[in-house]
Amino acid sequence: MARTYKWLGGIGYILGLVPYVSFISPIIVAIAWILMGKDTREKIFTVLGVLMLVMFASAIALIAWLFFSLMMTAYTVVPGALEPWRMGAAISQVLSQLWVLITAALVIVGLAIAVFILDIIAHFRAGKIFDSRWFKAAGWMRIILIIALVVSIPLTIFMIISAGPGVFSTIPALPDYGAIVPLLLTILWPMIIVLIVSLLATIFSVIAFFTIPEEASPA
Repeated sequence: MARTYKWLGGIGYILGLVPYVSFISPIIVAIAWILMGKDTREKIFTVLGVLMLVMFASAIALIAWLFFSLMMTAYTVVPGALEPWRMGAAISQVLSQLWVLITAALVIVGLAIAVFILDIIAHFRAGKIFDSRWFKAAGWMRIILIIALVVSIPLTIFMIISAGPGVFSTIPALPDYGAIVPLLLTILWPMIIVLIVSLLATIFSVIAFFTIPEEASPA
């Protein structure tokens, strides 16, 4: 039987690199992992796919909730913006919903961490099942990505603080990419390395899925 998940996974990871359509990438990749789990009877693949779908749905629900909450707050304030009681009602409404936002954000962050860890484990497991060096390379790239993030975030903050506020005065008022790009490269080069590692991890995942054997039984 043809393994459709090899195409779904490869295409899904590719779409993650394409602007405007990258939002559907998690759905396609999640389905690919679920189908892979069904084919190989590996629960780790199925769990990863399900958690990806749950995280995606949670993020969409949070965005929708934020949008409607802001709309309701604006509806409360705008008709009489200068009336103190309206401002007080809007502030009370925002504060009463703040705990929902914090709780939802923590849940999504927890899901994201779980998905990232399972993603690494699943890539190594897939590399063993399909005897694929590309899955293993993608797994190692994700580990390197964690290390790069841990190092680059404080390093970037330190470089921005060291540069001082005066460095931003050198940015021209009109867009002058010839002056802005070197400045950004000087300050944000650690984050650029993170982006490169993340890109390589995605590319290796694309190759790994596309090179899954079509008919051979998994080990």
